[in-house]
Amino acid sequence: MPRLAGGTAIVETEQRLTSETGNLERLLGEVGRGGRALIGEATGALVRRFGDRGSCVLVDDRARVVLSTDAPSLSELRIDLARYPEIKAALASQEIVAIEDVRRSATLEPVARLLPERLGAVVVIPLVAGARCLGVIIVRSEQPRAVLQADVVAARLEGRLLATLLELQFGANLSVELQPLSQAPVGDGQLAVRPPRQPTGKRRLILVAEDNVDQAAMIEEILIGEGFDVVLTRDGEDLLAQARRAPPDLLLLDGHMPVLNGFHAAQSLHADPRTSGIPILFLSAAEDLVLRIRGLKTETVDFLRKPYAPAELLARIERALTRGLVYDELRAEAEVDALTGLGNARALFKSLTIEQSRISRYGATSAIVMMDVDKLKTINDRHGHVVGSRVLQAIGELLRGMSRETDLAARYGGDEFVVIVAHSTVGEGHSFAERFLGRLRELRPEGIEVSMSIGIAPLGRSDDQSSDAILAGADAAAYRAKRLGGNRACVFDSELDVVASTQLRQKAESAV
Repeated sequence: MPRLAGGTAIVETEQRLTSETGNLERLLGEVGRGGRALIGEATGALVRRFGDRGSCVLVDDRARVVLSTDAPSLSELRIDLARYPEIKAALASQEIVAIEDVRRSATLEPVARLLPERLGAVVVIPLVAGARCLGVIIVRSEQPRAVLQADVVAARLEGRLLATLLELQFGANLSVELQPLSQAPVGDGQLAVRPPRQPTGKRRLILVAEDNVDQAAMIEEILIGEGFDVVLTRDGEDLLAQARRAPPDLLLLDGHMPVLNGFHAAQSLHADPRTSGIPILFLSAAEDLVLRIRGLKTETVDFLRKPYAPAELLARIERALTRGLVYDELRAEAEVDALTGLGNARALFKSLTIEQSRISRYGATSAIVMMDVDKLKTINDRHGHVVGSRVLQAIGELLRGMSRETDLAARYGGDEFVVIVAHSTVGEGHSFAERFLGRLRELRPEGIEVSMSIGIAPLGRSDDQSSDAILAGADAAAYRAKRLGGNRACVFDSELDVVASTQLRQKAESAV
């Protein structure tokens, strides 16, 4: 470097040396704090040197991202090295691979279609300890940028120092050291909650809404390569139709699309019981992205700013799917009756809304079957509440066994059950009720003769009715069955049955 007036070159050199020394001292300062702390410090230093964001990829029996500055919660994400020729080149040569302009790189030409639009430069630093290469740190920059030889020399030293520290401290136990913290004991020897695993063998479906053909093709190729099933749409209206016809495990949405933009589509999906629980991941460069997402007021929405690397996309997808599973589990717990294992009132009302929508769209009919246990109070008084609870459990088990997958059986109240017999007439609903009564007589739970009063009513076009109003007809018919002595099923008759509110009927029942 030539000497400039006033000693400028000397000052710059001293500043660089001070910076290099500071990076090394900070890295050494993390010794004893764990492998993740060491990797995090080294990755941060290399990002400051070469670009905007960075990831650490370790390679032993498999290649996996163990740290990403863009996804701090990421603990491990497996990747296919065939999609990252720059990483393969660094691993093979054990030398730094610096690509100053990704659009002009022969190394990246085979995966040019997969590159994010705003990716400009990439630097890959191998982590070499002796003859062994543990992996790489890869640093990306949004814009093309020159790489100085002095930075390459310093980065090579930092990479070797990190690898040597990891090898000396952890050796073959490095993978164990980097396991997620959720697997370690927390307080009083209890384990932290782990995210639920996907059922083995189940291919997850991702619905992608992206109007940019090139980006859609890139996303599709990445996801298919990772074992996902993918459906592509190009506008919000098509997205809504696809999601309602075959609800996916995850939605990837571009915020700005023709016909109906992604944000309005997300609002419609959230308002529809059939799709309200599907996790959504927005892929957008919109400046107001965070505010727009906050306005959706749903815990199943996440976002990833464009541009992004494939590893970042996959990390966010896994996080969104895990959130979706947790949400499904919590929702299931909130919609299941703890005593019988059937649906509860919340599940019933939700299913009624869905069934109404289906009937309005296709013009079919279903039957509502309301069931009331006869003289449950007498059973409780004579045999005890434990036996009474076992009777209810037996009824729930019988209903679950007799209901089809398209039906819903729910415990509506203390001694009331409701079955939505889907795609059925009132006559077919009455036949179901009679079969159930016959099976119940044979069952004799806890050795007790148990009977029920059952009412059946049609569920037809009724968009303007509340769930209570829909149930009122079957409820009135069940009340008539009880007045006639119970142990029977009655079909709603507008001339014989008085439709009253549930509260009024309960008062009348208490007087019988």
